[in-house]
Amino acid sequence: MAEKKGESYNNLIDICIEFELDPNLGGNSGDMFKKLLADYFFKNECAVSKQMEQFFENFEAPDFLNEMNNLLDIEISKLAEYVNGETINDSLAGKIMLSKVYLKNFYPGQNPSFGALPEDIKFELVDKIKEKNSTIIAAFEKMKKDREADKNRKIITLISLIIKNLYIKTGRPLNKLHEPAEKIIREIFPNADEKFLANQKQLADINDDTKIKELIKTFFMIKQYKDIEEIGELYKKELDRYKRRALRF
Repeated sequence: MAEKKGESYNNLIDICIEFELDPNLGGNSGDMFKKLLADYFFKNECAVSKQMEQFFENFEAPDFLNEMNNLLDIEISKLAEYVNGETINDSLAGKIMLSKVYLKNFYPGQNPSFGALPEDIKFELVDKIKEKNSTIIAAFEKMKKDREADKNRKIITLISLIIKNLYIKTGRPLNKLHEPAEKIIREIFPNADEKFLANQKQLADINDDTKIKELIKTFFMIKQYKDIEEIGELYKKELDRYKRRALRF
């Protein structure tokens, strides 16, 4: 996706797991990386131009990915060396954003050659390339931090995180609680202080419909029964997302 002010790439870990589970991609880190560029970091550009989609299909992934079966275990030092390159031209974003196909599509009316561009456009483009390179590295660094958090997350933290995500996604007002949130969660889920391993017993408890409804009615302002159902479906989707992460270890 094209970089916008305030935009983040916080769900990179989920995208990488999704690619791993795809039978057409799993085990081929080079193809996963190319798809990540097209469907994630340059998603908006590919949505605008079919030529950009074709560009990424033929893009050459770095050699060090051939040694890997997935992108979750990528070494940040190797990635940063590849992404930054020795010059702007041979950096990852440079190879993409200085290509003729990119310049033709996103700088129409200009000669599709960096050397022939007006000086103000050159400076603008170089800044965009630097920003995109930094963003890609930062996204993978964030993914590494997310993986560490996933390894050590307790159920009480997981439930709190899901509630936070539901609030952000729905925008629904929260109830005024008369007890600390952690106390309420522990009353609903007695195993709340266990490390989340996504085993059958844990999933049966935290995916229990009666407990989910109780949690939703306690934390969210509800006007109609369908509100509980809608939030409950989102809860289960969020839980499934974190389950896939936990099962990855």
